[in-house]
Amino acid sequence: MDGADRCREGGAASAGPQDPGDGASRTPRFLVPQLHHPESELDATLDMVLSHYRQTHPEIRYLEVGAFDGVSGDPIYPLIEKHGLKGYLVEPQRDAFAKLKANYARFGSPDFVFVNAAIGERDGTVPLYRIKPESSGPEWLPQIASLDQNFLVGLSDIIPNLESLIEIETVPCFTFATLFQTYGIPHIDLLQIDAEGRDAEILELFDVAHRRPAMVHFEHKHLNEPVYERCLASLIPLGYKISIARDDTLAYLAAPAEADPLAQ
Repeated sequence: MDGADRCREGGAASAGPQDPGDGASRTPRFLVPQLHHPESELDATLDMVLSHYRQTHPEIRYLEVGAFDGVSGDPIYPLIEKHGLKGYLVEPQRDAFAKLKANYARFGSPDFVFVNAAIGERDGTVPLYRIKPESSGPEWLPQIASLDQNFLVGLSDIIPNLESLIEIETVPCFTFATLFQTYGIPHIDLLQIDAEGRDAEILELFDVAHRRPAMVHFEHKHLNEPVYERCLASLIPLGYKISIARDDTLAYLAAPAEADPLAQ
């Protein structure tokens, strides 16, 4: 199944109660999934998990797929200084990528590597469907770029005339293998995914079973229940404990095995 098919399959609502008082949210129509594996339940935030992990791993490296500007709604940015994080940030939109680098300039550190590309099944270039920069709308509107045009069009029920706001930007695309090799990425402790409907696909492409990051944090609000369950099924049997928030899922492997050196 290609990325577009996965996104079409995973673009509906998930099981669970609607979050009340969500009128100002960017996603009022998505539901919170329920964890059907209580033995794997984890009651913790990303901040708490990072604090626990740092007790035995003082240097933490993260890989963020879909970094946007590095600040807007970003779960990692507020934790960088507290936990001394070092990261590799991947963002395909050229204008967002420029803002990403500018926002991280305050750290004045070589501990961050920025990659202006998308992640996919093969290397090359791909069409990125994005919102025209001059478009007016909710503040989150520029964030909904995707390789799947149908994903953006599917949001037209909450954004009037959305199709007229979409443009195509041709962007480089790397496989994870190429990304790791090109940028000399060592073992990753934290995988962060915010890929606007492609989160399940990116998780699958990363091959968690081989690379074994201690933490996986991904957006689930665009995934329907069967797709979300497949995501959990790729994590729980490996020993990950799961914490589910309104929009995102955190998976934590408290004692991760060494990554397979052949996985790169």
